[in-house]
Amino acid sequence: MDKTFLAIKDVALKLGVSDKTIYRMLNENQLPFAVKIGGQWRFRADAMEDWINAQTNTETGNRRINSDITVHKAIENGTVIYRVQGGNRDEAIDELLSAIPYSASFDKKAIKISIFANESLVSSSLKGIAFMTPSVERPVFFERTMLIVAFLEEETDFKAMDDIKTSIIFLTLPANRAEQAIIDMKLRRLSMDNEFIEGIKLHMTRKELLSFIQKKEGEIFSKRP
Repeated sequence: MDKTFLAIKDVALKLGVSDKTIYRMLNENQLPFAVKIGGQWRFRADAMEDWINAQTNTETGNRRINSDITVHKAIENGTVIYRVQGGNRDEAIDELLSAIPYSASFDKKAIKISIFANESLVSSSLKGIAFMTPSVERPVFFERTMLIVAFLEEETDFKAMDDIKTSIIFLTLPANRAEQAIIDMKLRRLSMDNEFIEGIKLHMTRKELLSFIQKKEGEIFSKRP
């Protein structure tokens, strides 16, 4: 095939999604530069690469780094969503992103592309909780670091390595790479604490959840003499 064109599977790989998702995006006119050649969809390679880079903002993000960013503060910046529906991981993410108020700087499509660039390699879900974050190779940055906590209506198969179905999503939306790394590290450490895992699964109210996480962060990350 002419290397100036990409097939469905090539675009799916670049975006980190399934072939099925690409077909759906085509049906909804979400993908530009698509033409049919010999009855098969093909995409201009150079144009698609430019479009993907534009969708997944490759800027370095807010350079004013808050090295003291905490998980509970990131949730205060973000939101807590209950009864998120979806029969699979793809649908659950769509539902989650649709529940977040849209703004001019909030590109849901770019976020999903970046998230799935990570999730297509290995699921972030363990012990029934998915800790999702944009890909460092296809970064998406925001005015401030936010955490979206979503409680799913039903346990859903996220293809986790431990085969436990997912019931909760923590989605990090970072302001910059440094704060993304800090939140990722803190969530990884918190996830090692059984009390944290069991507490999160109680589906607390937003106020209770923030108080609980602040308490656990204080216990685990308190500065020692």
